Amino acid sequence: MGRIFLVARREYLAYVAAWGFWVSLLTAPILIAALIFAPVLLARAEPSRLLAVVAEQAADANAVIRAFEEQARDEARTEVRAFVGATAPYLAERATAAFDAESDRGAAVAAVRAIVAREAPRSLAAFPAPTPRYLLVEPPARGIEGLRPYLDGTRTLSSGHVLYGALNVRRDASGAPLIEYWSTNLQHDEPTIIAGRAMRLAMQREALARQGIAPEEAERLNQLEPAVAQFDPRPGAAQGEVTVRERAPFFAAIALAFVLWSVVFSVANMLLSGVIEEKSNKILDTLLTSVSPVEILLGKLLGVAAVSATLFLFWGALGGGLLAVAASKMSDSFVGQIAAAFLEPRLIAAFAVGFIAGYLMYGAIFLALGSLCESIQEAQTLLGPVAIVLSMPMLLIGPAMDNPNSPIIEAASWAPLFTPFLLLIRAPAGLAWTEIAAQGALMVATVIVLLFLAAGVFRAGVVNQLSLAGLFGRKTQKE
Repeated sequence: MGRIFLVARREYLAYVAAWGFWVSLLTAPILIAALIFAPVLLARAEPSRLLAVVAEQAADANAVIRAFEEQARDEARTEVRAFVGATAPYLAERATAAFDAESDRGAAVAAVRAIVAREAPRSLAAFPAPTPRYLLVEPPARGIEGLRPYLDGTRTLSSGHVLYGALNVRRDASGAPLIEYWSTNLQHDEPTIIAGRAMRLAMQREALARQGIAPEEAERLNQLEPAVAQFDPRPGAAQGEVTVRERAPFFAAIALAFVLWSVVFSVANMLLSGVIEEKSNKILDTLLTSVSPVEILLGKLLGVAAVSATLFLFWGALGGGLLAVAASKMSDSFVGQIAAAFLEPRLIAAFAVGFIAGYLMYGAIFLALGSLCESIQEAQTLLGPVAIVLSMPMLLIGPAMDNPNSPIIEAASWAPLFTPFLLLIRAPAGLAWTEIAAQGALMVATVIVLLFLAAGVFRAGVVNQLSLAGLFGRKTQKE
């Protein structure tokens, strides 16, 4: 056991002493935060996209314009409510009522801002300034042919800006509306969805009007919408309809599953690269004079596991502290509920069990494969198909999120190579502690078997100099 500890200490110090380790330790939280918040910041930084609406009938143009105005109002309402819910949850209801009392989007935002300035002035500095994603402008020319130079950038609007797109709404021979969207951005079709929704409502009103129903009654009928609520029938579930708080653990689970997968395979790849480098540099030959192959295998696994534990202790302390503060200080907000979900005991237990067992399983596999390779180039040819096989668990993440208790997902979660990741996804769905313990025991047994097999392969690779070329009948050139 002492020699295993010495190998583990050697591996640990080799990684910790490298400057790249400290760079990763300090920059990873910054990169994660950037990946989370950068899309939001970039979306806010983008100016409004300028659209023009031309139509054969003025009523059609007005319907489309009104639809874009309502879309912008709804987006502003969502952004303002999210801000108030995160910074001053006790003002959420009053702020929402004040927003809904104003028909104009700008006036509604100003009404909420006034409440925040009066009741929570410390939050006013971060108050959002919602800008519409699309800004409708007066068409600079008549018809699409006249708008073409403005759409392709040949000409600009009087303001100096380029026209992002144009919606041409016309009627066919039967009177049905036809929407043509003109834009150089061929991958973006959201304006057609908004305009299509507006014209669909217009068609419904026209159909009702042909049946003799007054326009006011047609408008009332189009606004009819049932109230929808979802409930959890499981014993011990929160009374009342399902809210963000009950759904939040599923969002946390999928985030942790991707973190677990990336960490496990990153660390396993470290083991693979390390053993190949030491084998090619004859360092393993020196170690074998005083340490057995099995002790080297176990020592490497424990040493790199200690490196991972160091990273997780730092990141866990930092992230856990921030999550705990968010969960306690903003318990009624969306952010606080998501933060509390990451602190669920089942999720933490599933992540811990999944990481330990997953790392040992995949680490042993990668060490065994590394012992059979003579160079990094040879390992890269092998890693392609191996990575495809080992990434199969992630293909089940989507179906598991849709129905974590489906027979296929339940059966797959008992496949040891899939268990670490599917265990996380299934944990928020009411997975019993006994099942978590049983799957943990299964992974422990699998780890023991894989360590035994990997030790045999590792011994053959580093002692008998067995290689992939030798396995396929080609002789390796010995130095």
